[in-house]
Amino acid sequence: MSEPRDDKRPDPGSAGRKATAELEAKIALARGRRPVEAGAEPTRQETAGGLSLAWRFMSEFVAAIIVGAGLGYLVDMFLPTRPWGMIVFLLLGFAAGVLNMVRASRELSVAVTPGTPVVPDDDDD
Repeated sequence: MSEPRDDKRPDPGSAGRKATAELEAKIALARGRRPVEAGAEPTRQETAGGLSLAWRFMSEFVAAIIVGAGLGYLVDMFLPTRPWGMIVFLLLGFAAGVLNMVRASRELSVAVTPGTPVVPDDDDD
């Protein structure tokens, strides 16, 4: 009353090995793509470096405007040019702030890509 034993049944271990091999192939494929994707994700240190760079740019820009406004105020205090000294020096402070930001970004780009000249060559003439 026992049923005959079926010897043609697949070995359960071979199905597991096949699934494991397929999984390993998928993992290898995913790891092959991962360095490209991982390069796009900023690390915490890179984000902090970018934030500190943004604070540097902002502080230099605001400081230049404040210094320009302060000098304009002082000029207006000692000379009878009541609004014009403040306006002119405020605009000069704004221009100086923009110039500082351009210089800082140029320094950053040279630091990132070595071999790039700070001032572009004008050899085309």
